[in-house]
Amino acid sequence: MRSSNVINLNKNQFIKFSTISIWIDYIYHSNGDIDKRHLAVIGLKNTKLDTHVIHPVSQFITDKWKNKEYNTQRKHANNVVQFLNYLVDNRKKLNISTLSELGTTHGTQYLNDLTLTGVKKSTVKDAERTLTHFYYWLVKIEVIPHMSKNDFERKESHFGTYFESPFMPLYPTKTRREVEHTLPINYIPLLLEVAITVAKPIALGLYFQIFGGLRISEVVNLKRTQVSRRMREGDFILKLQNQNFRPDLREHSSVKKERTQRVLEINDWGHSLFRDHIKLYKPIDNSNALFINRDGRPLSQRSYRQYFQKTKDYFISLLENHGDNEQKLIAKHLRYMKWSTHIGRGTFTNIIAEDAENPYEIAHLRGDSNIDSSLTYMVSTNRIHKKIEDKFSNMHENYLPELISRKE
Repeated sequence: MRSSNVINLNKNQFIKFSTISIWIDYIYHSNGDIDKRHLAVIGLKNTKLDTHVIHPVSQFITDKWKNKEYNTQRKHANNVVQFLNYLVDNRKKLNISTLSELGTTHGTQYLNDLTLTGVKKSTVKDAERTLTHFYYWLVKIEVIPHMSKNDFERKESHFGTYFESPFMPLYPTKTRREVEHTLPINYIPLLLEVAITVAKPIALGLYFQIFGGLRISEVVNLKRTQVSRRMREGDFILKLQNQNFRPDLREHSSVKKERTQRVLEINDWGHSLFRDHIKLYKPIDNSNALFINRDGRPLSQRSYRQYFQKTKDYFISLLENHGDNEQKLIAKHLRYMKWSTHIGRGTFTNIIAEDAENPYEIAHLRGDSNIDSSLTYMVSTNRIHKKIEDKFSNMHENYLPELISRKE
């Protein structure tokens, strides 16, 4: 079967692919006796007439698994059927009309959408294995002209030879609920924008955590007079000390290590946040606290966490309801995982680890007393990337308004 138009997706409005069970006569014995053989094939079903025919793409199943058990054939046939029906149902969104236009991005998007349905990781992995074989088969019979066999890397394992998957899906998270320590850097501008929108009293504090690695207790212990800026780089210099602003509360927000802490200035975001914060939030007591509650008193850790939870919920909801497929997957992951304000410090460490030349630089920027706290972040950092400013140069202008406008 050689055709660049094996399946015309635009002509299948009332057609659904399905797995069909058939029995065939099969010469098995040396004396010529005939046995029955159970096979799984792929059919086209007319949903209006409730009739079906066997489709030539069934050759893929027989070519690859004709000597395997029926259940094995059916499993792979079901995987192909689900994928083909996905292509038909989403042909306009995927901008595809025939299998000759098929690319690995279509397979990746299908697997990501499968993840969004809430299936297990093993289900996505199983579908991915079938798709890898299916794509290779289509290339081999010259259905996909823009791909070649060289696009598939052959590897060896204890179980034999296999092809490395050409897809790059995001798999479902593990069943065990885990703690998330970092946020992808391209989502930082959006998180800050959400904080400005729904939790403005802590927006500057969140910035200090993400670009300075501050703990929540260190943020709420800041005085207005303990924030200064370096002339050349424009970075913030914070003097972290224990203040005990709220002796009326049971909780005591203490600074783990009193020190001078540098907070990176990125694209003038920090300056803008600080300027607005100073104008809007002025303490009514003599504390001179930088972060205050709605009564004008120093902000407690509990209140800060409540503001952060509001930011977190709105952020995830925005991605879920108005994001693209990748953003929805990130939202699903972040809703499932545990994460708190400390994600700011983890994200900061992750950012600087990519540009630091040794663990000592990370320890210095984090304000660590013990370098062991920074060593784990150097394991996956093998090269120096662009300056942190370069990473964020266009994110706030392009990525953020695009998602916000989608909501409006």
